[in-house]
Amino acid sequence: MSLLRILCLHGYTQNSISFTKKTAAFRRSVKDVADLVYVTAPHVVPIPTLSTPEEREEDELENLGPEATPYGWWTGQTHYKGFEESLDQLRQVLEKQGPFDGILGFSQGATMASLLQLLLERPHLSNVMSGCKHPPFKFSILVSGFEPKDEEKLAWYNGKYMVLKEQSRDSDDVNMDSDDDNKENVEPPHVKGVQGASMHIIGNTDVIITPERSEALLKYYTHKKPVIIYHDGGHYMPSQAANRHAYKAFVQSFQQSS
Repeated sequence: MSLLRILCLHGYTQNSISFTKKTAAFRRSVKDVADLVYVTAPHVVPIPTLSTPEEREEDELENLGPEATPYGWWTGQTHYKGFEESLDQLRQVLEKQGPFDGILGFSQGATMASLLQLLLERPHLSNVMSGCKHPPFKFSILVSGFEPKDEEKLAWYNGKYMVLKEQSRDSDDVNMDSDDDNKENVEPPHVKGVQGASMHIIGNTDVIITPERSEALLKYYTHKKPVIIYHDGGHYMPSQAANRHAYKAFVQSFQQSS
């Protein structure tokens, strides 16, 4: 049975090296069922521990080691500056290193992962993704994700879309019986938000992305009932045995169709 392939997106101020280390328990739990590919966002961002703009300006990022250099998928709260450049980079990764079966994201990377999952199902929504031939992801694993505040991205989630055929992964196909002429006047099935499967990992004591912010994403994952894991910790991916078993079971459930 072939291994699944999962694209992994780090959080704000992280990078692929640090995120690889922070997800060591997850990597071990799925090592027999999946290969993980970690990528670094294209934008170097300010270090949040430096409190003033002057301190941030004076800080020489080039003196940081590769693991410590902070990157982000965008900057800004209500307008995501740099988002298109990040999306373009991810499209290149998908087309050159893909195909990928699923995606894992943490914090800002989880929201980016969710948006990418949606855009692979509906590439026409974005000029950057238009014409992308990579098939939709079978699943996403979103750790401390949140509902975007950028109005354009929020509008993507709120669209009403025709349901894609699972078999063909073709964005032009829908789950309709086209041979049944009696159904021609029946409205085809639609979905709001993301059609693919998802696992949402939420920290009950997360003060960076509160549980309520993470839960706000759930309303865009109604086509397939999402798997939700709550843990008593904060802003991280939990590594207890029960969590590791849940990760493997979820990922493994998609291996049969690979």
